[in-house]
Amino acid sequence: MKNTYWLLRHGKSLANEAGIIISKKENGVSEEWRLAAEGREQALSAGELLRQQLAAAFPHAVAAGLNITDAAQLQVYCSPFSRTKETAILAAGKAGLRVEEDPGLMRAGGRFQVVDSLMERDFGMDLEKKPYGGAYEALWEQDAQDSSSRAGKDGESVADVSIRIKSLFKELESRHDGVHILLVGHGDTLSILQATMEGADIREHRKYAFKTGELRLLLGAVSPSLIQRT
Repeated sequence: MKNTYWLLRHGKSLANEAGIIISKKENGVSEEWRLAAEGREQALSAGELLRQQLAAAFPHAVAAGLNITDAAQLQVYCSPFSRTKETAILAAGKAGLRVEEDPGLMRAGGRFQVVDSLMERDFGMDLEKKPYGGAYEALWEQDAQDSSSRAGKDGESVADVSIRIKSLFKELESRHDGVHILLVGHGDTLSILQATMEGADIREHRKYAFKTGELRLLLGAVSPSLIQRT
């Protein structure tokens, strides 16, 4: 890959606290399901960790008093859901890319972009706004058997999410060269992303499960042919 990728799951949300599944875009963008207080703290902690990691990678920039996100040419892409967008703004700001102070960063072509490719995996209308119960566990067992098995009647399969992830990486690798990119998304989306981009069996994506507010460096080397197969 030409770029360095950082993966961040959103902080704990009000939906997480309530134990409610919110996976449809029309619900996810609502402020009703924004971050909980703990989630905002998690986002800030992730941003501080990112700042430290970038500072270690660019010591000369630190010594020169430069903004570390400028030295890293940090780009941020996030899901449009309120919980991910808020996480991205808080984490990027803590790292040094202060979106709230410079709205121009969010304009087309700017360094902070909201993309549907990073949206939550659609778990279908049967599960939307329903309590977790054992729904996730049952679905993940299903995933482990068949990556094309859909969540509910109208939800997404692991393979569906993997396809949109490959398309996103194809675009990012075409658009950027030698920069650091922060991708802010959701639990299943990011675990499937990591399995996909590291060339693992996507049926076993739960091996890459993310905690809320967890920041992770994508280490796997991805061949151009993998990205092209969209």
